[in-house]
Amino acid sequence: ALVVVGAILPLAYGDVVLDVAEHPLVSGTEYHILPVNGGGLGLKMRENNSCPMYVDYNNKQQGLPVVFTPYKFVKPIVEAADLKVQVSAATVCAQSTRWRMKFDNRLNKYFVYAGSASSSSKRDLDYFRILESEIYGNVYVLSFCPSVCDNCRPVCGLLGTYTDKAKN
Repeated sequence: ALVVVGAILPLAYGDVVLDVAEHPLVSGTEYHILPVNGGGLGLKMRENNSCPMYVDYNNKQQGLPVVFTPYKFVKPIVEAADLKVQVSAATVCAQSTRWRMKFDNRLNKYFVYAGSASSSSKRDLDYFRILESEIYGNVYVLSFCPSVCDNCRPVCGLLGTYTDKAKN
């Protein structure tokens, strides 16, 4: 599952985000998120095969395509812009496939799930950012630090993976 790991500071808009073919990312176009160590991102039920589905890393598959939609229309998509991320696939859950944040009290972590807004997920805060990696060249990282709400104090951090005791 994807979780927020580490803290980051809000950033100003940056350079144009490029895909693997070095073309600018365009709002509404399907893209696969390809982790540096291979595989891709998909959706998976976390516990008891119940909805909502959580964003999941699979090291053996390319994953499901996503569509990025900026909060403020910018063309092309630039670094640090607030983005809605939506999986472009149908699921067994009769819910939205838009990425959202949800806090797990038991694990004391924020997880990325796909679905309708819940009481622990404020709509204004369900935006993500693409940032250039400070470690790898020509690589981007995904972060959570929306600026769409002037009066909000969101949790900020880079997205990372979480593995439970059952190796999920």
